[in-house]
Amino acid sequence: MDDKPQTITGPFGRLIRQENGLIYFYKADGITIDKPMAIKFIEIVSELDDSGSARVLVIQGDRVEYTFDAQQILLTNKVLGRIAYVATTTVQQLTTELLQDLAKTFKARFPVGIFGHIEEAEEWLLHRPKSERNDRFSP
Repeated sequence: MDDKPQTITGPFGRLIRQENGLIYFYKADGITIDKPMAIKFIEIVSELDDSGSARVLVIQGDRVEYTFDAQQILLTNKVLGRIAYVATTTVQQLTTELLQDLAKTFKARFPVGIFGHIEEAEEWLLHRPKSERNDRFSP
């Protein structure tokens, strides 16, 4: 993959692959992530990083919901290698904790981390050993 930043924008938000190799996903507010949107997300991530171990930093929007089918697709794919959620509100924290718990239930092949700050999420995505499964950090 090219090291130059790449951006893809849609109704779901903005995905930006930065020079550090991380994909930053700025979610739009007030969306419901359903099965077709989850599939599209996985396709876009694969376009931005076709390694099979993409590292994605998700900046949660407000009023974001996930259908069960979407959660299953997002947590059982073969594109992601690590995903970090930045949750700054109580509702965002609860939503991401649910996703993290479901990752354990679905036996996701990649770790899911929750952070209160982008810098903490970046550090974890860039420097943590792959053997860690699901990390939970408080904002």
